[in-house]
Amino acid sequence: MTSKPSVGNNKQQPSAGAYLGLRTLIERMCPIDDNDWAQLIANSSFQTIKKHQLLLSANEKSGQLWFVFQGLVRNFYTTKEGKEFNKSFIAAPSLCGAMTEIVTGKPSRFSIDALEDTSVIAISIPWFREMSTTNSAFKTLALVLAEQLALKKEHREAELLLDDAPTRYQHFLKESPHLFARIPAYHIASYIGITEVALSRIKKSLKP
Repeated sequence: MTSKPSVGNNKQQPSAGAYLGLRTLIERMCPIDDNDWAQLIANSSFQTIKKHQLLLSANEKSGQLWFVFQGLVRNFYTTKEGKEFNKSFIAAPSLCGAMTEIVTGKPSRFSIDALEDTSVIAISIPWFREMSTTNSAFKTLALVLAEQLALKKEHREAELLLDDAPTRYQHFLKESPHLFARIPAYHIASYIGITEVALSRIKKSLKP
């Protein structure tokens, strides 16, 4: 059973590399001046997350969104019977979080946990929500993030509804070759909507 992380805050001496990585990522989506950047630093913290520890529990509010600087996390749903279904994998460098909480302030139904030891910058959601309505840079950032999520969701839905399992597996290999060796087979099987046994059969059928 996964547990919530023992978070290592490094507010006084934040990781320079992590914050540089975050600013680089943001500036690919929108310009951000030094004043806005200073406010983001003041409303965030550098954290370390151990493998298998939760960043977010389903139906709870975390109050944070994260920039994954190093490592790998997964978003997943859990049924009442305890069965897990993987929603997505987020590898560094990337932003992740529950859009439901970011947009509405309400808890999400999925969880997030670390598949590897992971370092993140945690950004305050209440602060980000306020800034996305009053600050042009963060308003643009929120819009771009929402657009990217919508496109990713549409692509994911099309795969699950229109493609067979071997095709979904091949798409995963093509789109995420850097993740294949880092993610256990049972997590990949869950992500593409099949059992681990079925995935094993697909792998064998695709071998030359």
